[in-house]
This record gives sequence, structure tokens and C-alpha cells, in this order.
Amino acid sequence: MDIFEEYILKYKRNPECRALTCKSYGEVYKREHHCDIDPKATNYELATYGDALLKFALCSLLLDKYEQLSKEKEKYETDKFLIETVAKHYRLLDYMNFDRDNKQIPQCYETFENENTKYIATTVEAVLGAIYRQNADFRKICELVESWMQF
Repeated sequence: MDIFEEYILKYKRNPECRALTCKSYGEVYKREHHCDIDPKATNYELATYGDALLKFALCSLLLDKYEQLSKEKEKYETDKFLIETVAKHYRLLDYMNFDRDNKQIPQCYETFENENTKYIATTVEAVLGAIYRQNADFRKICELVESWMQF
């Protein structure tokens, strides 16, 4: 079990877990609590942090190993890779807080041109950011990202 899996198992569907809570969960929260969810309680901003960590880890792992770093790095930072490879591997949808009743939100591990599954990739990035915030060990982030490259 790696640190990503440990994290999602620990916080499975816990609405207090910012990394696993998508913006769409705001509708669920409103129905249950009769007030709006604090935007800082969702993973949107944390995902920006995780995205930067992912890019930095990929650059660290791939630098001087490929002629075109940008092109090689791109393979592992796309929504398609994060959803169809990483999220699917961990069955991330089972652990996330999002509006499961909203039929407009695709609940599958496939990226579609006309459907928005980006919220899944956003969650992968947010969890990566949350893991780093908890342990501040960039070496562990690099090890995790490197393991994803082997999937």
C-alpha cells in the first residue's frame, strides 16, 4: 500500500477532508446542512498546489533522461492519465465526496470530449497536495509519482 492509498482509505468520504471534496459536493452539503459549504473546504485550490507538485516531481524524475522533457512529462500530467490510469487504479470515485445524484456528472474513469470528468483529475492532484502538506517529504512524492509512471 502506498501513501496515496493510505490517504484515501483514511479519509474515505469524510466531508471534512478537503482533498476528497469536490465543488459539486456543495449541493449535497447545502441539502444536508441548509447552508453553503465554505469554498476553502473543497479541493479546487488544493489541486493547484498538487498540480505544481506533480509537475515538479515529473521534472525531477525526467530531467536529463529525455531529449524533450516537456513532451515526456506531458504524458503523465494530462487529465486522461490522471483519470484513466491513476484514479482508476485506486478506484478513487469510491472515496470522493461529490454530488452522486447529479446525472450531469459522469461517474466513470474515462475522459470524454463532451463530458466533464476533470473533477476526478482535480481530486488526484488535491490528494497529492494534501499528502505533501501532511509530511513535507518531496522524496515520497517523487517515489509515488514514479510508481504511477509504471502503471
